[in-house]
Amino acid sequence: MRTVCVFCGSASGHDPVFLHAARKAGEALSKQSLKLVYGGGKVGLMGAVADAALSRGGEVVGVMPRHLVEREISHNGLTELLIVETMHERKTRMSDLADGFLVLPGGAGTLEEAFEQWTWAQIALHAKPIGFLNVDGFFDPLMDMVDGMVKAGFLAPAYRDMLIVENDPDSILERFSAYVPPAGKTYEASGNQAAVSMTQQTTLKIAVAVIMDDSGNMLLVRKRGTESFMQPGGKIEANETVRQSLERELLEELGAETRNAEFLAQLTAPAANEPNHVVEAQVFRVELARSPAISAEIEEMCWHRPGCVEDRKIAPLSAEIFGMMKSGSNA
Repeated sequence: MRTVCVFCGSASGHDPVFLHAARKAGEALSKQSLKLVYGGGKVGLMGAVADAALSRGGEVVGVMPRHLVEREISHNGLTELLIVETMHERKTRMSDLADGFLVLPGGAGTLEEAFEQWTWAQIALHAKPIGFLNVDGFFDPLMDMVDGMVKAGFLAPAYRDMLIVENDPDSILERFSAYVPPAGKTYEASGNQAAVSMTQQTTLKIAVAVIMDDSGNMLLVRKRGTESFMQPGGKIEANETVRQSLERELLEELGAETRNAEFLAQLTAPAANEPNHVVEAQVFRVELARSPAISAEIEEMCWHRPGCVEDRKIAPLSAEIFGMMKSGSNA
């Protein structure tokens, strides 16, 4: 895990305990060298968590819609402030940048952001952990309501259990590192109702390459007996480092040694060729020592322009990478 997104209030609350907890959260993130992504504000708990992380030398990225920047509530001392046009774009950008989500006390906006990520996790749009910092019992009534959803039959117990609730940020971050997503949600017809069932999912840890040509096209490959085009790369073996696994896979698949490899991001997406699996991918921008030539299990390769509609099926992870590259978040 490299980046944690914090959702919290733009107000400070009546009790000083909330500001103290926000500062403690910012300090905990910087202490563990975790980048903070948040809404970009200088006020309330938002400003407190950012200031605390910055004071300890942490990296802090804010994401804020233009209309709020124009109201002069953006933080001017951040590592980076990303300005977007809409609230929807803001939430998507924050989600794309994050490897996990930490929820602090706040109002309706805080809950809306947190519940959206929780919902996306339930339907396997991502496999990122979600933690609630339960300051002075603030989230107890909310968790009582969630327990009521389970009791009434509207929520599977496994989806209640995926919410990490602790009183201090260090405990949440420790549980983040051990987080395993639950089974994904599917919907099966049952009479006139839709019955929710659970399908066991397995996470595959892989390393993949973003290889570009001089015209801005990205190299994709298709494995023998499959339909989807995807990034070159493959599974990380237990006896190898991530980079060693990537270099081995590229040599096997493309017949080329790696000249340069720059880490871009960790992304999670449904696996293209393995049902009920998700991939947790370490993504690298790679330069090859020679022109690629397909070998081993690779049946076809192509140079694809991200965002261009073409008659080929693209793997979910590659679609995520296209969006990341288009946003310029790792340019």
